[in-house]
Amino acid sequence: MKHDKKAITAMVTGMAIGAALVSEAAAGIVAEPTWQKIYVDGRQVSMTAYNIAGHNYVRLRDIGQQVGFNVYWEDGVQIDTDAPYTGVAPAQKISSQPTEMEIREEMIRCINKVRKKHGVPELAVDQSLMDAAQECSAYLYTKHNNRTECETVAASGYPHGFGSNLTVFTVTEPEKIPQKAVANWEHSPGHLATMIDPNCDAVGVGVTINNGRAFCYMFVGNPTANNPYA
Repeated sequence: MKHDKKAITAMVTGMAIGAALVSEAAAGIVAEPTWQKIYVDGRQVSMTAYNIAGHNYVRLRDIGQQVGFNVYWEDGVQIDTDAPYTGVAPAQKISSQPTEMEIREEMIRCINKVRKKHGVPELAVDQSLMDAAQECSAYLYTKHNNRTECETVAASGYPHGFGSNLTVFTVTEPEKIPQKAVANWEHSPGHLATMIDPNCDAVGVGVTINNGRAFCYMFVGNPTANNPYA
């Protein structure tokens, strides 16, 4: 008996019929070990087979193992012709969402990439600006509140003036929030000017996701400027 992977559908149909016949063994149908040789792609293989009423029947898992497709139980018999035989269900993929800090770190990387493209030095991360930007993002502002921003930066401990960018958008893919935020700023002349200001040497960013929207802040520290509310 010779089988290849293209004949699996027909073989599975035969197995289903065989299962029905085996279930009727108690009604007088006798299953006996077959004496016939079994071949897969011209190579003789060893499989336990039974002859029932003149027909040969083998277990699906044995065929999967010899032919090279997976057979396993998961809410019924599952046959995966594209996977090698293991006999067990494949592990479920767990979708991993980026953490808030991972989003913020990637945002900084994207900001510095834009600065490099425009020939200005990269910005160093300043924890005070990070804290202030995150706090301001949590206010869920859709437009700038200059006094609150300045007071929050001063309270965080940053001693100089700064530039501020804000963008708000609907989140479809959390892992793309950094690229979306920085692209929004890059495509706005005023926001781009703040992002690539050569007088700035530090950066802090904040991200808050609320009701499917991302509220993203960027503060760039300018040691040559003063905070009017400090």
